[in-house]
Amino acid sequence: MHIGIIGAGAAAVALLDALARADRQPSGVTVFDGAPALWRGRPYQPDLDTVRVNAPPPIMSVRAGDSAHYQRWLANRDVTGYLDERLGQPLVPRAVYGEYLEDTAREAIAQLGRAGCQVRVVRSAVTGFSRDGRAVLHTAGGHHVPVDRAVLAVGSGRPRDHYGLTGAPGYVNEPYPLARTVAGLPADHHVAVIGSGLTAVDVAVTLAESGHTGPITLLSRSGQLPFVQQRPVRLDPVHLTPGAVRELAAEHASELRFSQLVSLMRTELAALAQDFDTFAAEIIGSEDPVIRLRRQLDAVDAPHYGRRLLAMVIRTAGPTAWPLLADRDRAMLRTEHFRTINSLSSPMVPHNARIVLRLLDSGRLRLRAGVTKIEAQTGGGFTVHDGRSWSADTVLNAVNPPAYTVPPETESLIGALLAAGAVESHPSGGLRAEPVTRRSMVGGTPDRSWHVLGNLAADSLFIATNPPGLAAEAAGLVRGLFGAS
Repeated sequence: MHIGIIGAGAAAVALLDALARADRQPSGVTVFDGAPALWRGRPYQPDLDTVRVNAPPPIMSVRAGDSAHYQRWLANRDVTGYLDERLGQPLVPRAVYGEYLEDTAREAIAQLGRAGCQVRVVRSAVTGFSRDGRAVLHTAGGHHVPVDRAVLAVGSGRPRDHYGLTGAPGYVNEPYPLARTVAGLPADHHVAVIGSGLTAVDVAVTLAESGHTGPITLLSRSGQLPFVQQRPVRLDPVHLTPGAVRELAAEHASELRFSQLVSLMRTELAALAQDFDTFAAEIIGSEDPVIRLRRQLDAVDAPHYGRRLLAMVIRTAGPTAWPLLADRDRAMLRTEHFRTINSLSSPMVPHNARIVLRLLDSGRLRLRAGVTKIEAQTGGGFTVHDGRSWSADTVLNAVNPPAYTVPPETESLIGALLAAGAVESHPSGGLRAEPVTRRSMVGGTPDRSWHVLGNLAADSLFIATNPPGLAAEAAGLVRGLFGAS
């Protein structure tokens, strides 16, 4: 069996690692990607040290069933300068995590080679396909590669230009790497950042740490900042688990309601002698963002487990619960609570939160809610409308692409697959995929040639899949390849 992997980011690394550790190996693997740096994807490219991993090592392993894999890799490196003292964990630059992904990929490729499976890397994007008994992948560089199984591991798309500013001098639609887009800005420029999530925080922190002296304004509709991450504690859920979620759905004709998940969370907290109402007020309460930031920084070591528990179960039970939820509940969560869920699952680390608070207190950073329009001016600069009109010299887009967005370099391939009936779109976005095996689903029937790994799959959560989530998906895909091929 020859496997083609389309994309060479974290999902591909997890898949290669799972293949290398499987009881059986394919006859060959070809990986396709035209990106300048393999195995790192969009988030983990070489960049400035201010761009940190936003999660502690125990939840960043890319090896399924081995949560300490990344920690062991870190143990061989001097990371003392990156310790977040409030978390008690090293939070290294994302470029360093990219080195971990590269090393894991190289190790997997070497292990596969020793087992007789050659891994070939084609440095070109796949733009189309045809069928000749097998799937034949066509690349932008003119390659035609036949494969028995093909895996779409293309990652997320690119940010959208919501205000039509592309081409305007001073506008940056893709902020990463910040070493290229931020480091060269005039120090006194007023920088407006579209968004107030983790990417916006990265921009503000990098500007502050690189000697920028001008004002920085974070623009968003809500004007809210991400939650602040708390010091990890050992939690072992017994009620809100993937197994419990599946059992609950089975009892109700495979349709799960969000209210049932809330009940499980209430039961989980009660078993820990924790108050649910205190937790709920923290999650859904309306509060001045600066007051909340200050309070949450003070609560990094707080004994209440509610936010920690919810952050965990979003990642552990969430992928199981999401495809089982009633359509109306999925729509409600995606449209009304996206920001809260995303902030809970990917909170701001205390190191960055302290810098942001210092910038806010000094007046160098401000939050503006209700932005409605941004216009490029003929002579340079921009006018921002958010209830009043004001000017900025530079605008950076820090709004990440929505879930299920197809990267531009993959659009022609996805179009060809849809036209050929090899994949099928889901009404709420993404491509239909069979649970566990990740095989493409068309008309309720799995396609044996194509698999979908990561956030392009319609049954994936609408927040970015973390490395352990990708690793678990990859391990299930590999079991399906050799168990039901």
